[in-house]
Amino acid sequence: MFVQRPIQDLRYAMRQLRRAPGFTLAAVLTLALGIASLTTVFTWIKAVLFDPYPHVHDPRSLRFVDATVRGSQGYSVGYDVFRFLRERETSLENPAAFTLTMLDLASPGAPPEALSAGLVSSNYFQMLGLKPQVGQFFAPGVNDRAYGAHDEIVLSDREWRVRFNADPQVVGRAISINRHPFTIVGVGPPDFMGIYGGIAELLWVPLSATRSLQAEPASDPLKGEYLMIAGRLRRGVSSTSPAAELHTLARIYSQQQELSGGNMGGWDLNLRNSAHFERGLFGTIGENIPLLLGAGILLLVLVCINTTSLLGQRAARRRREIAIRTSLGATSRRIASQLFIEALLLAMLGGVVGWGASLVLAQSLYALLPNFGLPLSFNFGTDWRILGVVAALVMIVALLCGMMPIRQALRSSQKDAMHEGGQGILGSTRNRWAKIAVLGLQLGLCFVVLVSSALLMRTLLNVLHRARGFDRENCITAQFFLSRSGYTKEKGLVLQTALLNELRRSSAVRRATLTSHLPMGDWGSGNVQEYSIPGYTPAKDEGMDLVTDFEGPEFFQTMGIAMVQGREFTSQDREGAPLVAVINEDMAHRYWPSGNALGSTVVMDKKAWQIVGVVKDYAYHNPQDTDPLPLVFIPILQHYQPDAFVAVRSRTTAQGVVPVLKQAVARLDSSLPLENVESLKDVGDVLYQFSRIPVELFGVFALASLLVATLGLYAVMAYAVTERGREFALRMAVGATRVQIVRLVVNGGLETVAAGLLIGGVGGFFAVRMLRSLLFGVTVFDPLSFIGAALVLVLTVLLAGLAPATRAASIQPMQALRTE
Repeated sequence: MFVQRPIQDLRYAMRQLRRAPGFTLAAVLTLALGIASLTTVFTWIKAVLFDPYPHVHDPRSLRFVDATVRGSQGYSVGYDVFRFLRERETSLENPAAFTLTMLDLASPGAPPEALSAGLVSSNYFQMLGLKPQVGQFFAPGVNDRAYGAHDEIVLSDREWRVRFNADPQVVGRAISINRHPFTIVGVGPPDFMGIYGGIAELLWVPLSATRSLQAEPASDPLKGEYLMIAGRLRRGVSSTSPAAELHTLARIYSQQQELSGGNMGGWDLNLRNSAHFERGLFGTIGENIPLLLGAGILLLVLVCINTTSLLGQRAARRRREIAIRTSLGATSRRIASQLFIEALLLAMLGGVVGWGASLVLAQSLYALLPNFGLPLSFNFGTDWRILGVVAALVMIVALLCGMMPIRQALRSSQKDAMHEGGQGILGSTRNRWAKIAVLGLQLGLCFVVLVSSALLMRTLLNVLHRARGFDRENCITAQFFLSRSGYTKEKGLVLQTALLNELRRSSAVRRATLTSHLPMGDWGSGNVQEYSIPGYTPAKDEGMDLVTDFEGPEFFQTMGIAMVQGREFTSQDREGAPLVAVINEDMAHRYWPSGNALGSTVVMDKKAWQIVGVVKDYAYHNPQDTDPLPLVFIPILQHYQPDAFVAVRSRTTAQGVVPVLKQAVARLDSSLPLENVESLKDVGDVLYQFSRIPVELFGVFALASLLVATLGLYAVMAYAVTERGREFALRMAVGATRVQIVRLVVNGGLETVAAGLLIGGVGGFFAVRMLRSLLFGVTVFDPLSFIGAALVLVLTVLLAGLAPATRAASIQPMQALRTE
């Protein structure tokens, strides 16, 4: 009996839902929308916070270390900093160093192919607790400075399967990396693609191989290598004490370096978890998670209100049925059980459909995020945590959506149910204001999402239309890495000069140049060099690490950056000529606020560089940057950069000079890979995509909220018209016009709008404050955004009520009264 009754109730609920396929489909799809959105957000949270790295032991205990330089966070650290931390007993257990690099892998008979790779310390895999799928990892005790002793490579599972056809005998095979032989020693576990914040690493080489990867290595190649540090919190250590300990160690290290003549003003070390890791894309996702979670919860609440309304109407239609069953002896407990099983069944169907949809929606993150031309890898697999979230959402939805209809159905007396006639526009008169409040809450939540979406859209428009200070049109860019192709400095300078000469001879080319950093390019990063200004005394803790770029002849003309004073770099600014530099307006105002900077000098690498020009400020990192950013530009022919960008200004279109560029490189060196060939506009659009992410996500939530609200209002108003059919017939019989009937129906909807705007205005006052850090050029209480959201809400209600109002006006009085 205990088992039979639930089974009977389940069968009864299935029969009831089959008899109303339209209601069932609408309710299931609405619930699926809410469950899918929140499950997708939880899948992203799991992929960033709880299980970001497949097969890594206890990933939540991982912590990352980066540096603060002159107040800006997220900088890499030198190998000496890593060694300093590793040699001390700290709260971070067995720290490992790593960075992302690009390597040229050459297969027999094919040109070199650039692959993203991890350059890691020997204990990297041991620290992560990984086990090789084939072979072994690097020996964890190897000295990272034993250069050339261990030129080994570990393949990722993806690279092993794609390039080597999952050959188990691959261990011991030699392959060419940067034109140097390396030996394969192992294969990583399936799905593991490194820990660089979602950017996939296809292979790994040890730090001790650094010298073998460079054409002209220094005596100590790791001295100039900048790395990230990862380690595990020791057992029993809180998350706050290691950060304080790290700041203390940073002060000790700074003091040691300053005793040796270093300038460490404004330098510090920071501890981060994976969601706030300042490399890769986890930080971008982590910044948006609280907002996405809030939007997902709001949408689920909207869905629950909408579904509750649908179930409530269904229960109201079944009042007579329930009254008859009660009069025949059915208990309230049995009826409540059957109604709850029906709500639970709807929630389960919505949960299954929503979970299936979330598997697809989670993958949309790959389309939303910029990839910088690199492969991405996130752990979106479903596990017990995600299934637990779905099950919890199903039960929450069933309870929220089932309780009110059950209470409503059981509260009505048999006499009322048998004889209840005309109803108010939102139900019976005694429930009218309660239902207005419920629907007003639904519209209020929708209003909050609409206002947030409008504010973010205004921010995006402000960013897109802000002056950048350079010309993005008709310019193609590409990157080449001479350091990976065996070029010495002498051969590299010859090739760079010859390439510019080849390009300038083409009639399709207006200008051509070289640079170490494209405007708004290279992930928004730049070069940092330590400088001193003769006659300038830095303030206490003032850092003198300035952003420095190395530019080819005619760089500023090619980029369309205006000169304020002085001259541009020319082909005569080469080795052996006087050392010269160009600075931007911010630097001129900072160090020469009352005089002319031309003719002054800056000192770098113990060399004095004379300032010969000043250029207008432009969007260097990001179009949203408003803080002053001093910049120094050095001729690339006087400060050799083996890895550089070539930029070609076309006389027609950017794509029109791509063949010219490729042919010029092929004539000089057919084996030199030309990478990241894209227009200057596409280079900058990567950063604009970061601004688009919250707009696109909130836009989806806003559209979904509007859809749910529209369907809910339509269902309520359509049901109200059906209930009030006798009232409308009587009104028309005594002289009411069809326009008056339409106005009566619409006015009922506008009352709901007023309640929604009141609730949404109060909620929006507090909710939009969370967006403050994402806004640019617009205040959190922007009138245009609030007014626009209100107009959209009013329009939504009018559209939702149009069909029911038209139907109400088309009622035939005599036929309706005869039916009653």
